[in-house]
Amino acid sequence: MKRVVWVLIALIGPLAVAQSTTQLETQILSLLNDARARGVACRGGGGGVRLPPLRYNATLALAAKKHALNMGRYGFMSHYYQGVGPRVRVARAGYGYLRMSEIIFKGRSSDPARAVRWWLRSPVHCRAIMNPYYTEAGAGLSRVGYAWTVVLAQPR
Repeated sequence: MKRVVWVLIALIGPLAVAQSTTQLETQILSLLNDARARGVACRGGGGGVRLPPLRYNATLALAAKKHALNMGRYGFMSHYYQGVGPRVRVARAGYGYLRMSEIIFKGRSSDPARAVRWWLRSPVHCRAIMNPYYTEAGAGLSRVGYAWTVVLAQPR
């Protein structure tokens, strides 16, 4: 009987500590805000100044989530899906912006730290994260294909 209990604990234990998709999406925004608070300097210029945190926005998160799910489901990594780019997707979601950027990542795991490290090493992605005009963000993760999308924006 003891052996059966230990086998069950071994099988169920990892499930109990696994983070939900929502927790991972929240964690990625926290990691982006940590980089902004540190004032990360971007390769090739940009950044280097401490910035206030990005506020979570549910509309941006919905747009990001839909795109991440499409990238994961259909196995691609692109800012465009069926001819529609991020600016149109965000506008269709109902978010009015003055400026916006979308950053994407497709990896071998859902680890948010890995995605953020990659973005911060990429000059164009780092500059988007460290853009002082952006004050709001939303993130989406597809566990199928491990696709991340983050939308950063300055509201209208």
